[in-house]
Amino acid sequence: MPQLYELNLRDYWNIFLKRRRLVIAAFLAVFLSIFIYTAAQTPLYKASVLVKVDPYLTLPSDVIFPSPREYWMPELEMSDYTKQLVSRPIIEQAAKELGWIKDDMSDKERDYIVSAINDDVSADAVEQTHLIRLYATSRDPYKAAEIANKITEVFKRVNREQKNQKTHGVRVFIEETLADTSAKLREQEERLRVLTTQGAVGVGVNIINQIYELDKRETEISTKFTEKHPDIMRLREQIASLKDELSKLPKEEFEYGILKRDTAINEGLYTNLKQRLNEAMIKEAEKVDNVILVSPAIPSKKPVYPNKPKNYMIGLMFGLLLGVTAAMVTEHLDTSIGKVEDIESFIKVGVLGVIPFYSVKEKGEETKTKGWRKLFPKRAAKKEEGLRKPHIDVLEKGSSLFLEAFRILSVNLQVMFGKGERIKNKILMITSCNPEEGKSLISSNLAVILAQLGYKVLLLDADTRRANVHKIFGLSKKEGGLTDILMGKLSADSAIKTATDLMLGSTGVENVIDKPWLNNLNIITSGSVFPNTINLFNSEKTDETLKYFRNKYDVVIIDSSPILAVSEPSILVPKTDGVLLVYKAGSTSRLALRRAKTQIESVKGKGAVSGVILNNVTPEIGMDTYYYYNRKYYGEDDKAETPGISDIEKGKGGGYV
Repeated sequence: MPQLYELNLRDYWNIFLKRRRLVIAAFLAVFLSIFIYTAAQTPLYKASVLVKVDPYLTLPSDVIFPSPREYWMPELEMSDYTKQLVSRPIIEQAAKELGWIKDDMSDKERDYIVSAINDDVSADAVEQTHLIRLYATSRDPYKAAEIANKITEVFKRVNREQKNQKTHGVRVFIEETLADTSAKLREQEERLRVLTTQGAVGVGVNIINQIYELDKRETEISTKFTEKHPDIMRLREQIASLKDELSKLPKEEFEYGILKRDTAINEGLYTNLKQRLNEAMIKEAEKVDNVILVSPAIPSKKPVYPNKPKNYMIGLMFGLLLGVTAAMVTEHLDTSIGKVEDIESFIKVGVLGVIPFYSVKEKGEETKTKGWRKLFPKRAAKKEEGLRKPHIDVLEKGSSLFLEAFRILSVNLQVMFGKGERIKNKILMITSCNPEEGKSLISSNLAVILAQLGYKVLLLDADTRRANVHKIFGLSKKEGGLTDILMGKLSADSAIKTATDLMLGSTGVENVIDKPWLNNLNIITSGSVFPNTINLFNSEKTDETLKYFRNKYDVVIIDSSPILAVSEPSILVPKTDGVLLVYKAGSTSRLALRRAKTQIESVKGKGAVSGVILNNVTPEIGMDTYYYYNRKYYGEDDKAETPGISDIEKGKGGGYV
C-alpha cells in the first residue's frame, strides 16, 4: 500500500495565508501581552562576589613546626562553607554593620529585614574548585554590591575568629596539662628522695625496665603469633622470672623502681608539652584566615530581571506558535470549503457535480423564511435536514435547480466514461468519507436521472450495514438482495426489483404507471443480514455477479458503505470502473476527504477516484462558482407549480439529497 498523504510545505503555506488574520491577531496578543508585562516589571540588579577557601594554606608556624595536615573532604567542607556564608548570623551581622538593623528594633522587625535579605542572596560552590560565588539581588545596583561585599567581609572575619578560637583552646589545654605533669614530677621526685634516705639504692630499677621492655616486646609479637608460639611463651617465662626476682627485693626497692620509671615517663611528657606549648603560642599569635577574596562585587549596569531580549524572544516564539496552532486548529475544525477549486487543488480530483441543499415541503405548505433562518442559514439547514425522511417522494417534489444539478452530473459522467458517447457496461461505485453524507440519496437520484435519459441502469445497494435504498424507493424489505445472491440463496435475476415492485410498494401505482422510463431502472437491495460480509465481497461469486451485471446493463451504480468507516468498500473498489466520492459541504472534514482518496488509491492505484460530488451546498458557504444556484433555470416559468413524480419525465421535480 502506498504511504498515506501528508501535508507539504505548500499546503501549510496556503493555510497560513488563508488564516493570516488569525495568525497576526494571536501573535500580537501574545507578544504585546509579554511586552507590556515586561515593561511593567521593576528591574532587579545582581552583584556577585567570588571567594576562595584554601584548605592548604601554609602558615609560618607550619614551616617552623611541620605537622601532618588534617584530612580534607572537598564536597562536605565546601558545602559547609557555602551554607555558613548565607546563614542568619552572618546576614544579621552584615545588616547591623550596614546600619539596616538598629539596636532599638524589635525582634519582629529584625526578622523581617533578615528574611528579606536572605531571599535576595544565594551562594553556590563552583564545581571542581575551592571557589564560592555569592549573589545578591536588589532594585538598586549599588545596594546589591554593598550587601554582597559586606556579607563576604563578615564571613571572613567570623571564619578567622573561629579558627583563632580553636588555636586558643589548644594552648589553654596544653598549659593545664603541663601544670598537672609538673606537679606530678615534683611529688615523684620528693618521694624518691625520701626512699633514698630510707636506704633504697635502685636495685629494682633495672629489673622493672627489663619487665617493661619484655611487655612491650610481647605486645608487638602477639599481633602476629598465637599464645602457643615459642617466642611468646619464652617472653612470658622471662617476665615471670623477673617479677619473681622483683618480689624478693625489699619494699622500698620495689617502690623506688616503679617511681623511677614513672618519673622518666613524666619527664618526657613534660618536655613534649613544653614544645607543644611554644607551637600553640606561635599559632595563636598568627591570624589564621583561609578565606581569600578573589573578586569583590561591583555595581551592575544591566538588570538581570526582567530579561527583555529573552522575554521578547519568548513572546515572538510563543506568538508565532500560538498563531500557527490557532490557524491549524481552526483549519482542522473548519469543514467548509470556499470554492470548487479548493477541493480540486486539495485532493487533485475534479468535482463532477454540485448538489444544492433543498428543503422538502408538503404540498400547500408555505415556504416562509423566518428571520433567524436568514441570520443562521446553516443552522436552519441542519434543522430542516433532521425533519426529512429518505423516501421516494423526494423525487415527487423539487425544483429544476435540484434536477439540473443531477443532469450536469450525468453529463459529466457521460463525458468521462462514455468518451462523448453513451456509457456502456460500466460499474460505478458511489461512496463517502463518513456516514450520513447523502450517498444513498445521490445514488438513487442519479440512477433515476440516468434511467430517464434512456440508460439501462441497475442500482445495487452494497451498504449492508445501513441499507437505505429499499427505504428510498418504498420497498417493503431489504431481504432477497445482494447478500442472498452471494450466498447462493437466489439467482441474480430473481433478486432484481423492477417498476412492478415499486408499484406494489409504498410508492404506489399512480406514481409509477405513467412513467415508462422507470422500466430502465432495476434495483437490488442489500439482502439478508450476514455476519461477515467482507468474505462475501471478497469471493469469486462477487466477481461473477458483477461481471454478469456489467454485461447486462449500461450502468451499474453501487451504493457502498463509507470508505473510512468500514472495510467492505475497499474490497469493491478494484472491481469497479470508477469511484465517485460524496463530500458533504460544511459537515465533513476536508482532511477526511483526503484520507478517503488515499484509501481508495491504496487499493486501486493512483487516479482511482473518478471525481467528487459536493453535496448539501448552502449559500453561506460562499462559493463564487455556484452563482447559478441563485438564478432561475433558463426558460422555466417563474410561477410553475412544483410538480410531482408524474412530471419528472418533463424535467420537473427534485428533492433533498
